[in-house]
Amino acid sequence: MIGKRYRWFIVAAALAGCGTSELRPVELFPEDECAHCRMSVSDPKFASEIITQNGEVFKFDDLSCLDKFRKHRNDQAIAAIFVKDFETTRWLRYEQSVIIETGIATPMGSGKIAVSGSERAAAVKQQFPARSGSCEAGCCGS
Repeated sequence: MIGKRYRWFIVAAALAGCGTSELRPVELFPEDECAHCRMSVSDPKFASEIITQNGEVFKFDDLSCLDKFRKHRNDQAIAAIFVKDFETTRWLRYEQSVIIETGIATPMGSGKIAVSGSERAAAVKQQFPARSGSCEAGCCGS
């Protein structure tokens, strides 16, 4: 696919020409599949991605899929992890986000979302409290 090759070129160029602090998330496309569950990454509010040191990009439809992938594929040399802010759908660096469990229906049922700060996290948790037992069997990778 020409489009896929072009995307790899953009990532490789970004990694080659810039330091780790300059890494940018890769755009989501309708044909993107989650690297863990293979479902479509259809709702950007819950998307996340890993960019490895060698420029490989892994995209995820739910933060629980990101967690499981990291647990089972810990051989990946990660350059950056990006998550979508649930409220704005803007990309955030994983380490600059707050991940919370809520009662929000996410693609894999984990209820996990990313927000930009602890104040927002507290407000969203109050508005959408997590339900005990809300995850489907095995979805959260706990």
